[in-house]
Amino acid sequence: MFILIAGGGKVGLHLIRTLLAQGHELALVERDKRVCAQVVEEFNEAIVIAGDATRPELLKRAGAARADVVIAVAGRDQDNYIICKMARRLFNVKRSVARVNDPRNEELFRIEGVDYIISVTSMVTKAIEYEIVPHAIMTLFTWHERMSMVELDLPADAPVVGMPIRKLDFPANSLLAAIWRGGEPIIPDGNTVLQAGDELFALTLKGNEELLKRMLIG
Repeated sequence: MFILIAGGGKVGLHLIRTLLAQGHELALVERDKRVCAQVVEEFNEAIVIAGDATRPELLKRAGAARADVVIAVAGRDQDNYIICKMARRLFNVKRSVARVNDPRNEELFRIEGVDYIISVTSMVTKAIEYEIVPHAIMTLFTWHERMSMVELDLPADAPVVGMPIRKLDFPANSLLAAIWRGGEPIIPDGNTVLQAGDELFALTLKGNEELLKRMLIG
């Protein structure tokens, strides 16, 4: 897979290291020439172009026309928005990922059709709520704004404790995908019996999260 990364800060560098180790082909467009030099020195198999990724000619030089994914992790939301917009509209890139610093900008990225929006602020807020509010359900991520992966700890007094999954009345288009129990992962089937303290991971349609929570913990 050919992946184009716009922005080479700490996030970009970690992405390059991880994705190259997975065997992907990478290109980087980054303003800071020092960062570019570091990437060239450490990862000589990556394509590196120094310059402003919001300029279409630089994205073209980096190979945007053949990219499978464009990842925009520049420091400014407006830059990431422009990069994703050009990737989709000028180069017909099928998938785009963008970092969003201000949660108020997330809707703009959704309207533009960005496939995956990474908002650190929103993630931290959800994590705090999950730790503070007893039995809160946390949305880990969403697909195309239609399906959510959620996480929930099962309390001892939950009505489903001791029940096999086949007897549960899940909301429509919902699925219990995995259980973390006693430090071990479980891929459940219909005969799996839920236990107090299970960490549940479920797929559901966006908007069904609270229905799922009420079904599992009352």
